[in-house]
Amino acid sequence: MKYAQSEIANSVRTALGGLLRQRRDEAERSLVEVAASAGLSAAYLSEVERGLKDISTEKLIALSTALELSAADLYLNLARQLGSREAMQQQRSWPDDPRMQLRLATASLRPHALRSVADFSVYLAATQATPPRRRIGFMVDR
Repeated sequence: MKYAQSEIANSVRTALGGLLRQRRDEAERSLVEVAASAGLSAAYLSEVERGLKDISTEKLIALSTALELSAADLYLNLARQLGSREAMQQQRSWPDDPRMQLRLATASLRPHALRSVADFSVYLAATQATPPRRRIGFMVDR
């Protein structure tokens, strides 16, 4: 039993709850807001996040949808946290679609971080001086 430590039911519940709470905190959403959008009570979600309650697959999918997280990513992160060597070695494939690349790249950023990047980009674009034009012609010494 090479994964005996990580496969105790209590440690799996605690790890899953921690991942859900981390994702909710990263999205800067309240417990009540996420619970309502997933169709759960805030008390139940709180117990799930603290590792005190089990969660059904249907409720977990509703919760991951409310957090804008795919169930596959949630399970992969859970496997990594529990110490699965295969999950740690797995790399995501980078899609060819630029829109999907942008979505993946910004998925872990908080909304205020995205706003800061956008504001800084606008600032840089506005303050960039145009390169000096090379004059063509003769120079006159005075």
